[in-house]
Amino acid sequence: MIPSHHHSIQFTSPLLHEIRQKGYTPVDMHIHTRHSDATIRIPSLLTRAKHLGIGVAITDHNEIQGVVEAWNQPRDVLVIPGIELSSLEGPHILLYFYSLGELADYFITQIKGDLRKSQYMAVQLPVQKILESVESFHCVKVAAHPFGYFGINRGVLKCIDNKTLPAGTIDHVDGIEVICGAMGQDLNEKAARYAGEHHLPITGGSDAHVLPSVGGVVTGVRADTVKGFLDGILSRECIVIGSTANPLHKGISAGVIAWNYIPSTVSTLQVHYEESIPRLKRYLSNLIK
Repeated sequence: MIPSHHHSIQFTSPLLHEIRQKGYTPVDMHIHTRHSDATIRIPSLLTRAKHLGIGVAITDHNEIQGVVEAWNQPRDVLVIPGIELSSLEGPHILLYFYSLGELADYFITQIKGDLRKSQYMAVQLPVQKILESVESFHCVKVAAHPFGYFGINRGVLKCIDNKTLPAGTIDHVDGIEVICGAMGQDLNEKAARYAGEHHLPITGGSDAHVLPSVGGVVTGVRADTVKGFLDGILSRECIVIGSTANPLHKGISAGVIAWNYIPSTVSTLQVHYEESIPRLKRYLSNLIK
């Protein structure tokens, strides 16, 4: 059971017209495009978002060209400038900026020099360095799918649980993603319980890599500007509604992601090896004790 002060989290398909009728602007806060490891083209994304009546946060892996393209197109859709950074230890951090200019400044000065050949995998920065690098920028820091994924360290809270990150790491993010369309129901519920127990700001998004997944999870705030929306998240005045992605969409997405990593297979394997080192050290340490 989710704690009562997070009754604003609903595990069901979002009825977007009802959300809008209640004065909320629904935004899918976790979307990937063809500029990283997905098939979604920006014009198609904006068209679907307008049809659904939602806003979008474009959060490509270690890349901002999707946001730039969307921002420069004529549109009648709220676009939140974002990025999903893949840390050296494995966890993913979602960053949402109040302006495209500040996102671009952050990317160029803090991230671009640490990209790898396998750009959609880890940047050469640990979680702590990523969180420190963004302190002087106006943005919202969110732990993506905090308990995911199975077998790999893609969540901050998963790494805290397995002691590959210090417990205090979570204190340096603004909130956590409580519903991620790519996660199973059990891990999303676990994230929601954690947010409720620790009174954390919350977000949710589809983690879409294919167009039909867009809008499957939304965050709602009674605001229709980037500033108002992000301020609403920080002040815990939002709702999150959604469910795990359709199994067919999940399967297609997995194939799309795998295909995008083929050109940099060696680099990708190197990243996986480096991410496994903390777990190996902990295992050997336990054997010695």
